[in-house]
Amino acid sequence: MESSIITLLSMKKNKIMRLEDISKELGVEDSDRFNKAIKSLEEEGVIFRDKKGRYTMTSNTSLKKGKIKITKRKGPIVVFEDKTEALVIYKDHKSLENHDIVLVDISNNTAKVVKILKREYHDYIGEVIKEGKNYIVRNKDYEDVILDTIYPLGTKVLIDGKTFEVKEVLGHKDDVGTREKEILTENGFPISFSDEYLKELKDIPSEISEEEIITSKRNGVKDIRNISLVTIDGDDTKDFDDAVGVYNDDIYVSIANVANYIKDGTCIWEDTMKRGISVYPPGMVNPMLHHNISSGICSLIPGEDRFSVTTSIKLDDNGTVISYKVYPSIINSKKRMTYSAVNDYLENNNIVKGYEDYTEMLDKLYKVAEQIKNNMLKNGFLDFSSSEVKVILEDNKTKDIKKRYQGKAEDLIEFLMILHNLTLTDYFIKHKLPFIARNHDVPNKNKLSSWNRLLKVRGYDSGKMSEFSSKEISDRLSLYKDCDERVILDNYAIKSQSKAKYSAYNIGHFAIGVPAYATFSSPIRRCDLINQRILIDSIIYDDDYARRKWLPLLPKFAEMATSAERRADIVERKITDIRKSFYMEKYIGYDYDALVSEVSNEYIKVLLPNMIEGKVYISKYEYNLSKDGFSLYSNRTNERILVGDPIRVRLVKVDTYNGEIIFNRESYRENINSNCKKKVKSR
Repeated sequence: MESSIITLLSMKKNKIMRLEDISKELGVEDSDRFNKAIKSLEEEGVIFRDKKGRYTMTSNTSLKKGKIKITKRKGPIVVFEDKTEALVIYKDHKSLENHDIVLVDISNNTAKVVKILKREYHDYIGEVIKEGKNYIVRNKDYEDVILDTIYPLGTKVLIDGKTFEVKEVLGHKDDVGTREKEILTENGFPISFSDEYLKELKDIPSEISEEEIITSKRNGVKDIRNISLVTIDGDDTKDFDDAVGVYNDDIYVSIANVANYIKDGTCIWEDTMKRGISVYPPGMVNPMLHHNISSGICSLIPGEDRFSVTTSIKLDDNGTVISYKVYPSIINSKKRMTYSAVNDYLENNNIVKGYEDYTEMLDKLYKVAEQIKNNMLKNGFLDFSSSEVKVILEDNKTKDIKKRYQGKAEDLIEFLMILHNLTLTDYFIKHKLPFIARNHDVPNKNKLSSWNRLLKVRGYDSGKMSEFSSKEISDRLSLYKDCDERVILDNYAIKSQSKAKYSAYNIGHFAIGVPAYATFSSPIRRCDLINQRILIDSIIYDDDYARRKWLPLLPKFAEMATSAERRADIVERKITDIRKSFYMEKYIGYDYDALVSEVSNEYIKVLLPNMIEGKVYISKYEYNLSKDGFSLYSNRTNERILVGDPIRVRLVKVDTYNGEIIFNRESYRENINSNCKKKVKSR
């Protein structure tokens, strides 16, 4: 419904319409949904209602949308998406609160608030307790809420920050999974689907009928079920949104056509946009789409006919794209492969049973992926190591923690997906289509210089940085690529980089080394679905239709996608830390050889070989922190503790609620055997 309203108002420049005219033009049958869509678009600042009650696109006015920030010195200022700021006129000060979303009229860099679009009310979690005869919800940061309904004592509930009513019951505090739900809801992720969503879900089929296939082929969908395509994913993956293959020496990448089922104006579409991303904490998933969609009709399950969007790519012998074709298709995946089995073949030449007929294809795919990676490295791709871990569970308990393995199979899929994304980005640019870009700005020069100083202190001959280019960074990464402390030094390099984000405008992707980059390969689990919707609209209708429809919507969706990704990172990191703490609980009292990963006035962070990180708390009277922030100097001895140094620690405490792991320092060893091929200079 929202996109229909926007399309209508965008068809003619400066178009202004009354509510009843919009409703009549669209042939609205469900007035509640229509009014809800109008209200949502108005609150988001996409459309604007004037004093006469007429609606137009906000982009047709001189108004700008921004967020209020209350400062001590200047009072309220408004911050816009491009990070520019403007002072708010004095008479508007009293009516504003921090984080208000507003529409303003700008004059001489001073903002007059025309409308407060949205005031944030934060939901919060509390625990049911009993005081006297009353059952209440208590959270130490909020006032108690007296309950009309009785819940078991110890139940965790989500309270609506505006109405102070119970919004959702998470479960008892001692139940398995309640803590995970708590973290999800604290970060704005719903943990269930509405009744309206579930009602609409019943209309989505579980399989594709022959009649659908015949109709779709008449409408131009290409039947490529004869081509051998396979999925390659983790052992425990449930939703398969990409399949790859080779046919007539071309590379084929087919992506699940989620847009075929998620339609404008539906509750499912609106819910999907609000969720923005699937969250994958260890042992669970909080999906962007209901499992019936993500693991059902949209999952490229072997032996099942599925609608997809296919890109066939012709490359030369050096891995350079010569030509490509993009089209809606029907596929039938021939096999579900796993990273572990494909790695066994590519790395050890062991052919897993059932893979015999696919070895030639795997060889070709890996060769192309390797060419793509090598070409990208030449053009500035930054190949950082990862501290990501794999949490191995058994009966929902943490059995083991291992560093996540990045083998040839993982590289195969990663770089084929990058190839696919770059190809479709090229398609969008050539067709002058709007898209949600995956932007990665140039790094912070001060932070890069700081990282470079750390390398020098650690004994690496890194020289002075002058251009702050990807090549300079890449050259330094190669200095320590075989050393134990690589993941720590890489982490400091990563911290010097800008944060990647989704945006309605393109500025390029520094870390990949390309002038434009958008993602299309995962519409089941992130905002790639929006880019897919734009692509499908351009193919079925035309490019101009897709531009008019989507251009006004993209700033809102890009902002939502970036927010969802940031919040998902917090959730996954927090729950992973909790899983790590449960695993380490049984090792209290054990000694470990670790590396210093960070130092401060309060603690030394240490990293174990399995990528579990913890803290050694210190007294500020015992050590002084160096100006560069990389070293601690003892006040009693000549000892110096430097980031990347080996350190011996003993596990003394874990907090399984917050995921904090605490060590004590057993001893400090200046010299320890290193896998590094050169000796670090004495410090």
